[in-house]
Amino acid sequence: MSLVRISVVAIVAVLTTMTHAQAKSDCALMQQLAQEHSNDMARRDSMDHSGFSERAAKGARAENVAAGNSTKEATMAQWRASPGHAANMRLPGCKAVAHAVSRSGQHYWTMEIGRSPAELAGRSRSRGMRVMSFPIPTW
Repeated sequence: MSLVRISVVAIVAVLTTMTHAQAKSDCALMQQLAQEHSNDMARRDSMDHSGFSERAAKGARAENVAAGNSTKEATMAQWRASPGHAANMRLPGCKAVAHAVSRSGQHYWTMEIGRSPAELAGRSRSRGMRVMSFPIPTW
C-alpha cells in the first residue's frame, strides 16, 4: 500500500513540475507576443489589434492595447477602469505586458492574456477571444 501511495505522490510531483514548466514557457511566449505587437504598433505608429488571430493561434485568448501613457502604472490603471479591459485582466492564464515607443514619441502598450492551463490541456472550453483597446488620448 505504501509503495502505491509513494508512486501516486511521485506522479503528482512530476505532473506539478511539468505544469509549472509549461506555465513558465506559456508566459514567456505571451511576453514575446506582447512585445512583438507593441513593437509593430510603434513601427507603424498605429494602435490596433492587427495580427491577433495569429497570436490567438499561438495561445493568446485576449488582448488589451493602449497608447499614450508613458508608464505601465498609468496604463494598468486605465485598463482596470474600463469594464471590458478589466474583464480581460480577470481571465485565467498568464498576463504579459509590453511597451514600445514610436519614432514620433508615442507610447504603445500590449497585454496578452494566455489561455489557462486547463484550456491548453483541452480540459475546459474557451469563452472566446476578446480584444479591447483605448483610443489615443487627445490632451
